[in-house]
Amino acid sequence: MLKILVCDDEVKIRTTLYDYFTAKGFSVDMASNGKEAIEKAEENDFDLIILDVLMPTVDGLTACREIRKFSDTPVIFLSALGEEEDLLRGYKLGGDDYIIKPFPLSVLTEKIITTVNRHKGINPQKRLTLRGITLDYGTRKVFCGEREIIFAAKDFDLLALLMENKGNVLSREVILRKIWGYDYDGDERVVDTHIKRIRKALREYADSVKTVIGAGYAFKKEEEK
Repeated sequence: MLKILVCDDEVKIRTTLYDYFTAKGFSVDMASNGKEAIEKAEENDFDLIILDVLMPTVDGLTACREIRKFSDTPVIFLSALGEEEDLLRGYKLGGDDYIIKPFPLSVLTEKIITTVNRHKGINPQKRLTLRGITLDYGTRKVFCGEREIIFAAKDFDLLALLMENKGNVLSREVILRKIWGYDYDGDERVVDTHIKRIRKALREYADSVKTVIGAGYAFKKEEEK
């Protein structure tokens, strides 16, 4: 059973999330502002914390920064703010994921399970297949149809990040934070170099990784041409 903390200043959202997650078998604790979230995170051992960004008393970003001083519990932000700078701010302060309101509860649930499993080193999904490309997490190999490719570690991690976020555009900075880490201070164009290597290795499947000019990179959805 996953134990999660839901922090949002809107009663309706808290109630909806509580009802939904408890029905899914989660153990759910609640907080109405960042101050309460910090206190509960200090007193309890949660598998994951959900923080609304805009809250009175102490906002979600500040709460995450304070929680990171004593805990590495995964944090998912909820926010109506969807600009790239908002997402980057969340990641820089230690957030693991960022969901823009409104969102399907099923998507949030999958993100919770995936984030917790990744944090614990659990990978129930040994393979991921999209557009004819298969990732084998156990062997860290890539298959294009029947053709097997051995990727360098960073290339595998980058392709996995794009495929796991299919359809979503990831900026170079977001990719650097996720793959190279928060302390990386080199040239962000290193991402372009790795993308070129990935496309070269994928050959006829290379167009599955698309460039969004001025924004970043994305892995195409199944139905995209």
